[in-house]
Amino acid sequence: MEDLADLVLLAGQLILENGGETFRVEETMVRMALAGGAQTADVFAIPQGIFCTINEGLQTHTRVVRIHNRGFNLAKVLEVNRISRQLSEGILTVESAYNELLKVERLPRRYPTRIRLLAGAIGSATFSYLLGAHVGSVIVAGITGFLVLSVMEFLQNREVLNFISLAIAGVITAIANLTVKQLWPALEFDLAIVGSIMVLVPGLAITTSVRDALFEDLVSASIRGVEAFGVALSIASGVGAVLTLYLWVGGTLP
Repeated sequence: MEDLADLVLLAGQLILENGGETFRVEETMVRMALAGGAQTADVFAIPQGIFCTINEGLQTHTRVVRIHNRGFNLAKVLEVNRISRQLSEGILTVESAYNELLKVERLPRRYPTRIRLLAGAIGSATFSYLLGAHVGSVIVAGITGFLVLSVMEFLQNREVLNFISLAIAGVITAIANLTVKQLWPALEFDLAIVGSIMVLVPGLAITTSVRDALFEDLVSASIRGVEAFGVALSIASGVGAVLTLYLWVGGTLP
């Protein structure tokens, strides 16, 4: 049971650290505990921590973990789900499942930098195109999206607070698009700037918050919702500060 408690705690930690919903964390941990031989299991998860108790007869085993680093790597969540299913089907034992989870834990937390930057450029360009921008504005949005993610990567490597990093990225976005607008008046400024900042918008966090609310995990839904609002506010403050200053010095927005 000690090994089983460590197993289910690690599984829940991996899901929560990589973007999984809290209801998925609780469901997976309970399923794995019962499959491993526990009589009952109780799990309470919020984005900042997990509390887990499994019972076998008169013995109770409790684990608590504080979540410090959270990101989004759904490939790890998928791997944990696979291990959970194999444990439930008897393909894996508790020991072998734990070893499999350790392999998942050692996988890189994020995708390679070049892939993220390329994906950001494509995402920014595509979103501008969906909004109806012409080809030139789409290209500018893609280049700006690449620049914005490069700035975010630089700031995160230096452990700058996330909200401050997002505000700075918003500033860079506005300055870059204003500069291009001055050099090339045909740029569809509004569509280009919206496409550029879409790579920063916490879409997955908002979706996860809504799903947690639908499953009545109101504490987790509130926490994630406030976090998503803070991210959006940081981005808007960075872009808005530059545009306000530009108007203040006598510029005109398109």
